[in-house]
Amino acid sequence: MTSGQDLPVVALLPELIAQLPGHKLVLQAPPGAGKSTALPLALLQAEAWQQQRILLLQPRRVAALSIAHFLARQLGEKVGATVGYHVRGDARYDSNTRLLIVTEGTFTQYLQQDPELSGVGVVIFDEFHERNLYSDLGLAMLQEALALRPDLAVLVMSATLPAQAIADWLGDARVLSSAGRQHPISIEHHPVPLQTDWLRHAVDVVQRAARQAEQGVLVFLPGWREISYLSERLELSHECDILPLHRQLPLAAQQAALAPAADGRKKVVLATNIAETSLTIPGIDVVVDSGWERRSEFSPRHGVSRLLTKRISKASATQRAGRAGRLGPGRCLRLWASNDEPGMREFDAPAIATDDLSGLLLEAKRWGSSVAELRFFSEPNPVHLQVADDLLQQLGVLDEQGQLTVVGQQVAAYGNDPRLARIAVAARKAAQPERAQAALLLAQLEASGHRGQSFPLTASQLKGEQRQRLQWWRSKLQVTEACEQLDLSQATRLALWGYPDRVARRRSATGGYLVAYGGGAQLHHQDARAADALILLLSMSFTDRQPDAIIGDFINLTEADLRHPALSLAWRTEFELSGPKQRLQAIESQRLGALVLAKRPASQQPDATERVQLLVEWVQRRGTELLAELLAAEPVQSYLSRVRLAAQHLAAQERRDWPDFSAPALQQQLAEWAAPYWTQISSLAELRQWSPLPALQARLNFSQQQLLNEYCPTHWQAPSGLRHRIDYSQPAPLVALKLQEVFGEPVSPSLCRGRVILVLELLSPAQRPLQRTADLASFWQNAYQQVKKEMKGRYPKHPWPDDPLQAQATQKTKRMLNNEN
Repeated sequence: MTSGQDLPVVALLPELIAQLPGHKLVLQAPPGAGKSTALPLALLQAEAWQQQRILLLQPRRVAALSIAHFLARQLGEKVGATVGYHVRGDARYDSNTRLLIVTEGTFTQYLQQDPELSGVGVVIFDEFHERNLYSDLGLAMLQEALALRPDLAVLVMSATLPAQAIADWLGDARVLSSAGRQHPISIEHHPVPLQTDWLRHAVDVVQRAARQAEQGVLVFLPGWREISYLSERLELSHECDILPLHRQLPLAAQQAALAPAADGRKKVVLATNIAETSLTIPGIDVVVDSGWERRSEFSPRHGVSRLLTKRISKASATQRAGRAGRLGPGRCLRLWASNDEPGMREFDAPAIATDDLSGLLLEAKRWGSSVAELRFFSEPNPVHLQVADDLLQQLGVLDEQGQLTVVGQQVAAYGNDPRLARIAVAARKAAQPERAQAALLLAQLEASGHRGQSFPLTASQLKGEQRQRLQWWRSKLQVTEACEQLDLSQATRLALWGYPDRVARRRSATGGYLVAYGGGAQLHHQDARAADALILLLSMSFTDRQPDAIIGDFINLTEADLRHPALSLAWRTEFELSGPKQRLQAIESQRLGALVLAKRPASQQPDATERVQLLVEWVQRRGTELLAELLAAEPVQSYLSRVRLAAQHLAAQERRDWPDFSAPALQQQLAEWAAPYWTQISSLAELRQWSPLPALQARLNFSQQQLLNEYCPTHWQAPSGLRHRIDYSQPAPLVALKLQEVFGEPVSPSLCRGRVILVLELLSPAQRPLQRTADLASFWQNAYQQVKKEMKGRYPKHPWPDDPLQAQATQKTKRMLNNEN
């Protein structure tokens, strides 16, 4: 990093400082322009904010700490004076700090505590192109807060996202663009040879790069496992220092990787994608890019995020290569072939589309808005939102109306993962020994870096971030009597508050476990740990080779543990299939989510209304394949295709009350459209015989049925006078008829008030396809003469006029036509 006047962003500073007060600006500046360094220092000197604090938001903790230390050094001060930082679990600043670098999650907590951001004059979103969850949430919340602080200046900075798109979304923002300071970079491709492990190949390429580098090498790898692999196998000269860089390292080790190399020595930095942006690593002139990254992706089925190793995007590849050209000409060695690049995605998906949204939903509720009321640059994933809502209700954070409960208010105040915060809220009511247990448990559940087989750890076994989090939780829970190791009975009582949906029972038939949330889980085939019939899953992982989750950390449970107040066990009446006809028999079962803990005969059989309600619940929970079969019947599919096509082309006023005929909606709304037709059904055999067509047709009122017949009629009347059924199951609506029946028709007919062309499958007199066309005019002008030439001799009794547009449409032979005349 440098604060020199040669940085490109310096040329923009007078204009930016003049325009920014009381306004929104978007700055597009590539890496190396000085937007994270020279710009904040210039704002410190500007007259407009001498009495106000400047907040610089960073998406990554490592970058926030690094930038704070660098900027403090530029002022000749220690961190915590003019320049400070505030990240999760660590802060250095006081009331006189004027430039505060914070992570985006910390910023949302600032807004929650003080929506007016009293004393703050500027908020800067750095590296917005990374699209972290809390950058999107923080900016959405800030837009609402600006109504209270119209004088607050907002600066959004991005290296790759188009600035104008961000400005248009903000509504009244101006755009400034800065050039980058990029020296020439030569790109070399070193694809992995066939049948060669890519990590072994990476070792060879890095060793070659270290020999060729004049200063140092930055190697991008997916994660700490790959970094450890290379660290152990690289054979470099004694003049090279191998330095890892990933977020699980202690701060001192991270700072060592970011420091200049010692005189006369080269350094080889093995880093994850945290080194793509924000961080400048001095003394790098060669980059080795593996082309892989490890990204968090939420699995709504299992309700847990998993780390997937994926190919990087083109934008990431550009960012990585650029690290070699900060100080002078550089080289980038890519471990893939050049012809692989066209298939790479342009940008990474934003976290709001891929991540667990339970924290976002909780913060929105605490803010006093629904997620739908907040304006996001990208829309949140609706499936992930629904899963988040279900979880927060299970934790007692939200009530059935989606409002924060008293417990929810307490959970939200922690600004942490809702599961962990729920455990903390329960522990706050306990005595000191259990609070100490909670702090030790939470530190292990929250901080990454431990292996599932080693759980539980003692306090002295915790390292790095885990140890920092232990101290943080002890402070939050006001622990005065620390404990060294977990008592599993106490840990179980605490953990159930945060993981009520993760109780799992061994499956007798297929092995593994069925989990309360409905998914499956199993121990790794090499895992020798003893697991009881009942367990509580604390962590899981996944592979693409099997649908079940792989069990990580877990605690064995007893039947007595199921009486925990967090587990809402209740007896409910439901159906069971019995007998050769699979008759629907009412039973009572005690359930914990998908787990059936006990069964008993129903005290009485339900009446017709109750039976229909139970049948609906059974189909929605266990009969989805049966419903899909019923909807797949040809008459049903034809009708559904018609109503769905019509819905696409209805005018806005007409579409307003049009029912949703999508498959998910039909399953969700069974009680509304199907249940009235099930009053006489008492077995699965009878249900299989039921046709849903009348029930589906009844969803439309009389005027909607008239609209459907107008937009998408069942038949089309040909010029011959005959009506032919329209097949809506095709990619485009289609009618099959003899070619002679459309003589005299100049252009293709249409549906949906001219918006959809009706495809004609023209048949020979023997009903064999001759041509399929959506452009009848073109067919007459081009293909018809060839068809006539081939067919006239084969079917001489039928008319094949030279000018089909002037001929009479008919399905009759020439003799029949002559007799009529």
